[in-house]
Amino acid sequence: MKKPCPVYSTHKASLNQFGRQTKVIGKGTGGTVRLLQGAEHRLFAVKEFRKRQPDETPRAYMKKVTSEFCIGSSIHQENVIETLDLIFEGDHVYEIMEYCPHDLFTFVTMGGMDLDETFCWFKQVCQGVQYLHKIGIAHRDLKLENCLLTDRGVVKIIDFGCATVFKTPFQKEPSKVVGVCGSDPYIAPEVLNSRRQLPYYAQVADIWSVGIMYMCMTLLKFPWRIADMERDRNYGSYIRDWPRGREKLFAQLPKLRLDGQKVIEGMVYPETKGRLTMDQVMESEWMKDIEVCHSAIPAKSHTHHMKVE
Repeated sequence: MKKPCPVYSTHKASLNQFGRQTKVIGKGTGGTVRLLQGAEHRLFAVKEFRKRQPDETPRAYMKKVTSEFCIGSSIHQENVIETLDLIFEGDHVYEIMEYCPHDLFTFVTMGGMDLDETFCWFKQVCQGVQYLHKIGIAHRDLKLENCLLTDRGVVKIIDFGCATVFKTPFQKEPSKVVGVCGSDPYIAPEVLNSRRQLPYYAQVADIWSVGIMYMCMTLLKFPWRIADMERDRNYGSYIRDWPRGREKLFAQLPKLRLDGQKVIEGMVYPETKGRLTMDQVMESEWMKDIEVCHSAIPAKSHTHHMKVE
């Protein structure tokens, strides 16, 4: 992985150099995202980070802000959002990113996608996550809401506020983490166990989250509210009635070609040792058989109708 961060002490850019802020296009715990109109009508997304909390030291706040930017700016892959700049103006901190007009969650909730469309978007998510894992980054908050779409139907993974570097170029073995990150329906069971200070591999938890995304895209609902046997009856049935619980769940999903079902089963396998890696997912015959759209070349097997009424 290349050296991720510039030196901020000599950073002279200002927000006005990029253009004029307009409407709010997103809000979260990390800050507010607005549309930025630049020269020649080029559009950007600008995230204004939240203000420092009263119980947060200036050092801790700056570490969080710069860490998110350092991770984002080190990533250059078609299915991950491009992070362009970090700007400090007074007590305001802005992150400039490429702009995408659509989000995957909206298209899933609208329904009406054919399977080739769904598979295309799912494989693009997997391509992006595979790239992240190859360079030692785990996202830790993968969900449909954190995937945007271009007008050509290209997926862009966003929001690296929870991301972590689990392996540096000089590190032989990946590091484990503790702590709960993500949104309840997507969180892997071992992450929930982290409340008891049990360390886990963040990149393995990412695989589970992507598998849940697939289920949402095909079932148009979550298979369970949270992956906790005591707190969710559906998940309890999935685990306690194994393998009947698994068979009952997968009977609701579309029948997949080649080894597709084994791939999805391997992504949402409850025990981390039995879960697939993203390299194994991408090497499957089913994945190789899926045609995807690219920025310059749309797929021939399907069309993404990107207009939203």
